[in-house]
Amino acid sequence: MSQSSLVGSILERKPVAKPSAPARTATKTGFPAVQHRSQSAFARSRLDAQKPAGQRLREVPVVQPSSGFSHGSPVPEGKGGQSNGDPDGWRAQMEEQNKQRVETMTEEEREQERVEILEKFGPNVAEVLRRAREAREGKGKESRSESPEVGAKSSLPSSPSRPRIGERTRSFNSILRPSSPPLSSASSSRPPSRAERKIRFADITPGDIHVYESAPPSPKRKALALPPPSDSDGPTVSLGEWRGSKVPRLSDETVETPQVEQIGTKVSALEAGTPEDIRQRFFPTAPARDPSLEWIQVGADADPEPEAEPTVRFDLTGAPIPAHLTSKLPTHLGLHHHAEGSHAGYTLEDIFLLCRSTVPAQRASMLGLLAKIAHKLARTSVDSKKGIPELAGQELSLRKRMLATAVEALAERASVGARAVELLWECTASWDEGVRALEGVELRDLDLGTSTASSEGAISSLPLDYVLPLIANAFSVAELPHESLVQLLEVLYRLAQHSNINAAAIMSTKGLVANTLQRFLLTPIPPTPDDPLPLPFAFKFLRLLAASSRENASALVDPADSFLRFVISLPPSSPFPPALATTLLSETLRFCATLSSYGLYAHIATTAQEHFMQLNRYVLSSECQSQDLRNTWLQLLETWITCAHDPHRTSPSHEILWSQVVGWGWADDILALRARLTDKDEDTWQHAWKAGAAFLEGARINGLRGGEDERAAVLGVMKSGFVNGAEKRIVDVALKGARDALASLNTGMRQATLSSDVHLLQKFGRHANALSSVIRLFLACAPRSGAEPLPEPPFPLPFAELSSLSAAITSHPLWTGLYTPESISYAHALCRPLSSLLACYLRLSRTVPGTAPDLWMAQAFAIMGRLFPGDEELVQRIVTDITETVNEEFLQAQGWSVPSQVWERGGMSVIIPFLSHSLLPKPEVQVGSVWMTPRSISTAATQRLPPLSSLMPNEKRDQPFPLAKDWLFVPLDHLLRSGESEAFKNLPDSWDASEAEVVRASLLFTRVSQEVLRFHQLNTFLMSREEVTFGCMKVFMLEHGQQQNDSQDEVFRDTIVERFMADLLAPFSASASAKTLHTPPPSIHTSDSIDVVAKRFLGSAVPFYQWYTDFVGLYDAISFAHPLFARLLLPPLSMRYPVDYRKYLWADYNHVMRTIRVPPEAVITGSIAEYLWPVETDVEVVGAYLKALVKGPLDGFVRLVAVHHVACRIWPDLGSDGEEKPQKLLQAVVGQGNLEVVRDVVLYRQNRQGTILLPPACFEQPGDWREARLAFAGKCGEMYCDRLKTLLGTE
Repeated sequence: MSQSSLVGSILERKPVAKPSAPARTATKTGFPAVQHRSQSAFARSRLDAQKPAGQRLREVPVVQPSSGFSHGSPVPEGKGGQSNGDPDGWRAQMEEQNKQRVETMTEEEREQERVEILEKFGPNVAEVLRRAREAREGKGKESRSESPEVGAKSSLPSSPSRPRIGERTRSFNSILRPSSPPLSSASSSRPPSRAERKIRFADITPGDIHVYESAPPSPKRKALALPPPSDSDGPTVSLGEWRGSKVPRLSDETVETPQVEQIGTKVSALEAGTPEDIRQRFFPTAPARDPSLEWIQVGADADPEPEAEPTVRFDLTGAPIPAHLTSKLPTHLGLHHHAEGSHAGYTLEDIFLLCRSTVPAQRASMLGLLAKIAHKLARTSVDSKKGIPELAGQELSLRKRMLATAVEALAERASVGARAVELLWECTASWDEGVRALEGVELRDLDLGTSTASSEGAISSLPLDYVLPLIANAFSVAELPHESLVQLLEVLYRLAQHSNINAAAIMSTKGLVANTLQRFLLTPIPPTPDDPLPLPFAFKFLRLLAASSRENASALVDPADSFLRFVISLPPSSPFPPALATTLLSETLRFCATLSSYGLYAHIATTAQEHFMQLNRYVLSSECQSQDLRNTWLQLLETWITCAHDPHRTSPSHEILWSQVVGWGWADDILALRARLTDKDEDTWQHAWKAGAAFLEGARINGLRGGEDERAAVLGVMKSGFVNGAEKRIVDVALKGARDALASLNTGMRQATLSSDVHLLQKFGRHANALSSVIRLFLACAPRSGAEPLPEPPFPLPFAELSSLSAAITSHPLWTGLYTPESISYAHALCRPLSSLLACYLRLSRTVPGTAPDLWMAQAFAIMGRLFPGDEELVQRIVTDITETVNEEFLQAQGWSVPSQVWERGGMSVIIPFLSHSLLPKPEVQVGSVWMTPRSISTAATQRLPPLSSLMPNEKRDQPFPLAKDWLFVPLDHLLRSGESEAFKNLPDSWDASEAEVVRASLLFTRVSQEVLRFHQLNTFLMSREEVTFGCMKVFMLEHGQQQNDSQDEVFRDTIVERFMADLLAPFSASASAKTLHTPPPSIHTSDSIDVVAKRFLGSAVPFYQWYTDFVGLYDAISFAHPLFARLLLPPLSMRYPVDYRKYLWADYNHVMRTIRVPPEAVITGSIAEYLWPVETDVEVVGAYLKALVKGPLDGFVRLVAVHHVACRIWPDLGSDGEEKPQKLLQAVVGQGNLEVVRDVVLYRQNRQGTILLPPACFEQPGDWREARLAFAGKCGEMYCDRLKTLLGTE
């Protein structure tokens, strides 16, 4: 194809007419009128064409009906005799022009054009054009045959009479209606389309406005039932009588163009309100099938087609519309303004689409509607009556879409922006109503709801880098209503609740925190009527940010000084209302206490000493009636006193000194408050006890003679109260409340923590806090902090009741129910007061006379499994006390014989560094302690618990708590990973122990823990079979990858190590219980499988199968048929595990099976039946069983397993189908096996129900089964039958 030039030849057009001179316009000045260049020539010519040629009409225009023919002046004909009204006129003119152009072309030009046409349209273009012309000509002949004669006269009058004002007219044309577009000129290349039409309005003067009788309401709107007209209504016209039937539409063939004379008769003959009646009344000039009138065809009585897939439709209040009503509701309710107009209500897709409307009012209303739907949707899973059960299961996906819609409109102004904020608030802050007051835990798991199909939650999907700057700007500009700004603040609070990462993002957003302070807290003083008052919720938001991380708290220290305005002016003299002033003061003190939990901002106690002394006097006076203010004041004193315990722990150091605490007399103030408390002030009592305990603990460190005088002063005031006073009554009330709450939790033996339990757990937590506070005060009043029993208690406490309550809490199924899918995702935060009570009781138990060391040790092992992150310091102290207790004298007192070599090499001290290190989390996730200490304020990275998903016991996690039952094997973990172990890198210089000595101490420590738990019947806390098995496997895997020339250096061959491992595995052997011989095996295993247990050590990157293959290879290489090593090979061969394990050992390492000589009673199992049933179906494994029987002598349990599965695959009485494969298998056994193998397979019998038969009983069972087996052998051939007659002959 030839390339045409960019600029073609310039040809001068031949003139077709003589040029005419421009018309002159007369003006007063004689000069031409000025033409402004603001309008183009084209625009000016268009305006000139619209101007009337003559004088504007001043009379009322006559309404004339349109007709099929024009009766005005004749239409001028175009060139070639074609009328402008002829649709083919332009084609004839173009043909004439093309003909003339071709005649003027040379032969070369014609040939070039012909080639270009063929290249462009193909070789068949002539045939296509010919068929198109024939079709056009045929269509023209058909239209001419149907058209009326040219000379026929129209029956319509040319000028009907003019209607009078007030008289009802059947048809009219408005003066404001745009006229029909002019016909296309003959030179036009194509007819004008509907999209090119423009609406133009005439220049209207007041005289052009004429009043006609108004049209009735929209025909789509159903008329309401109204009372009959009265005389005062004036003249009325009946619209007809309702007959309850629908007039069918008239076809195009039956409806003709209406004539003026027949309008009255036709309309009267039609039923009022039908589509045809509406058309003839109001649109008489329109044809019957005019597409622009299609909307009237779906009238009020038309039955819409049912929806192919019924979807939920909503009204404007966000309530779902029942499906049977969507086609019956009237249109005036505003529920039909969507794409599918026959059904009332908006689908979610309609709403999402209209939320992007370019009309602000429509967009705002749809955003508001979506917010109402979100409010109901959030409550679907809680209460179906308040929610939308039709959308159950779609909450997460719809919430994400709603959040995206809100974020998209968040930058808009006015009502659209306000509604976007409302939608964002409904999908975040208002979505989970019960967590707004929840503190101290990340709610990242709550974001996923009940969905398991998505790994990303709704809040996690928010683009914070876009949303947070918009909120900061909204706070700065304050164009939105105050209610919307408060909603944005609540949204920020919910985002910070979600995770510490979100809180850090909020803090790092430029201007966000500063604008929040300026907008909601630092309001003008005195307040003005136009400005809002300070919002206490903003303090709660700041406290949440500070509790999220130490970095956030450090960044909030600088603006904290501005909050002293609420401390300087106490509520009686505050410019704010008293209730608001009290709340602001309480929130300010809480904020300072949160900063002090990191050792920050404690210097303000010195800087603002005068104002805080004034605050102390106010709190102790009768003028203060706020219990919340007193509680907050005591909490702040506790944190400041703890900071003063060790001034080197604060940031910066020496923020507050112990001498200052004593000089300010805070201890006297705490004791003075006691006189103003009643039995109803349980919360205030527990805060007073904790503050007093903090003071006595500091006095023991910094006071004279270990704080003896301070303890005496406190006991002199409080001891009588614990004997028979308010303190005793508070303790009794707390004990009773805790017992009642625990009994309520026991109702129904629920295994999960549900949302209905939240209130009960919160109540339980308040009583538990009171009991832990009084125990802490008891320990602080003790003359010494050692572990020895006290000769006399400082004051009486109900020790027996506390012990029974603690035992019930420790053994409650609530703890295991935390990790079930049905439990709420923040249940562990509600249980933290319970774990704190258990920790306090454990310290108390050791000081109570009569507590045996083994009992306390059993309590310690049990309670340590119930503690959460933040209790690391306490658990380290407990572990140290346990390792010091486990010594030679203790074990001899228990009657346990331990070789002296263990104690000669340091005993338990060699594993203390590994145990202590395993209890420490990573520094960046260190959680602050509930019982605040100088160490916790210096090391805490956050004051919030991590989400529950990060504490799951079967996951590799950053947090060591809650402790798994097998955590005592952790020294072996460090030995296996000694090259990367941080514990090895930080061992003390005095540590000197061999690998075998560490293994000995670890196994002994583990055995002691299991023995004391079993002795005191705390079986719930014992290790499972799989945990002990995997722990012993670690001992053998210490040799993996080691280069040793002498087998005596192998740790597992150490006699003491072998003995300790055998003792650990003894309770899990088949001989330990007669239940192991019961069949069928339990279908539901109460413990995790060994691969799940191994995942805690191996992680998700290394599967247990890989570990097992290495273990089998190591056995083949170095074991020399070690019996304990061989026992540990068998557990994964159980039928509860995948067939891959059996294939690997029986098929790939078939030669190893001859070395495994484990008797059935020594197998590590809970039921021997789990190795036998169900029968093996894998052909390769069955072949490996047969191969092992035939080629090598199998002994013990592995022989029983192989014979069982081969026999069950052959004999019909054991479950075989008796077809071709069993016969071939029997032939292989008889043909390849020796007499002993054939005898065992032929005579093997086993019980499917009852008790497992062990050798030799399983080969000696009588019965009629012998004849049946002999008959089956006959199917294999006479030879096989003859060989088996001797074995299967009747006795």
